[in-house]
Amino acid sequence: MTRQRCTYQELAEQWGITVPAAKQRVRRAGWKRGRGNDGIVRVLVPEDTERIETTVSPIRASENQALETLRDTVENLTGVTIKQAQRIEDLTTALLDSQEQNAVLRERLATLAAQKTPPPGAQSLPQKPIAQSRPQSLIGRVLRVLYKGDTPLR
Repeated sequence: MTRQRCTYQELAEQWGITVPAAKQRVRRAGWKRGRGNDGIVRVLVPEDTERIETTVSPIRASENQALETLRDTVENLTGVTIKQAQRIEDLTTALLDSQEQNAVLRERLATLAAQKTPPPGAQSLPQKPIAQSRPQSLIGRVLRVLYKGDTPLR
């Protein structure tokens, strides 16, 4: 029976495990080991080590599959979270723009209302009611109720 001399690091790489796990396998198998003049421990590995590589696996297949499923789920959730954060940011920007535009329109409306009111003591001409040939918009009705005190919306 021929033997091969390997370091723990080489065994760990060959088997796909960590160095402490390789040391544990060597201890369990009872293989001889020795420290060389360079201070590195080498293990005398018999040629029939195929059985050890196949009997002890570093990660079971079901655990590996579960880990892959978890990784995929985390990646998907991360992607969704990023998209939702971007959507929230876009909607917040649109809301702030709308509020700013609303404030400008309110100032403009107040200016127009101030220009329309006659000075005190001046006689106003009788105004004809404006014919409504088309239906008013909801915003127009809301503004009329807010600023003129008309009847509520129906």
